[in-house]
Amino acid sequence: MKEQLKQKLIYIVKASIGLFLVMWILSRVDRQRFFHYFTSISTFGFIEILLFSWLSLLVQFRCWKFLVESNSIHFEMKDLIPSFFSGFTFRLLLPGGHAEFGKIFLLPGRKRGKAVAFGMEKFFQGIIKIFLMVIVIPFSFPQYSVYAMIVILLLILVFIFFPNIPYLRDLQEKKVNNYKVFIITMIYSLSVFSIMSIQYYILLNQVNTISLVATFHTVIYLFGSGVIPISISGLGVREGLAVYFLKMYGIPAAHAVATSLFLFTINTVIPALVGIYFIYKKRSHLKEIKNTVLSTRTILKNIRNGSR
Repeated sequence: MKEQLKQKLIYIVKASIGLFLVMWILSRVDRQRFFHYFTSISTFGFIEILLFSWLSLLVQFRCWKFLVESNSIHFEMKDLIPSFFSGFTFRLLLPGGHAEFGKIFLLPGRKRGKAVAFGMEKFFQGIIKIFLMVIVIPFSFPQYSVYAMIVILLLILVFIFFPNIPYLRDLQEKKVNNYKVFIITMIYSLSVFSIMSIQYYILLNQVNTISLVATFHTVIYLFGSGVIPISISGLGVREGLAVYFLKMYGIPAAHAVATSLFLFTINTVIPALVGIYFIYKKRSHLKEIKNTVLSTRTILKNIRNGSR
């Protein structure tokens, strides 16, 4: 009961921080320019954004499918789509930073391999986002170049030693080449980042002028904003970063915020609404959560005791 209350309080705090940041940023921008921005998007530009959003979802789904296939032997293909879309919903609606973990419960069958797949997805994607940010930090903030190099070296060490962690090998359902999984996950993640950058490029150039290189430089930070766990899905943090970095290229704050919120709605909120349908349809599977968590704790305890 105390743990549930704690998680709910954390969720409320994070949601409040995100909403506060968004409202604070909106209070400091030209609201007339902010609303006019949406009417300035051409029909063709809007269609382009939707097509790239669909492509991004396809890439993310292929990544999730690949990770599940690589780590689990107990799943059915027809359950992957509900699990995938429910992840967007859990990420936004349930308390706790790891709420998206709930999507593995929409995949019937043994959960150990699916839990490893989810862990790899979050861990590898987090490493890739941090790596991208520290690569461009010397160009944005030259005074922090030394710290960026240290972080890059640490990330390389993590890449080298992570696959050899004993607990990970003991949890896996089958033998996996973790280096190969990381590299393929990296390719998928970089593809999602590239698509997101193109979406920003298309929208920003509807009413402004910005180069593709400058867009990539900015979106690297926006792509990694979710790594900072102070709000739900980086809400507010991403908009603040958009204002800061796009200002360097002459983009008005109102347009930076509007672009960020618009793409957040298209790329995250709409898929989350689809996920609600699948969660409701397969809600009976969520009854397994308590038993799975308890059994996972038992497995980890046995692994720790056996390693002593």
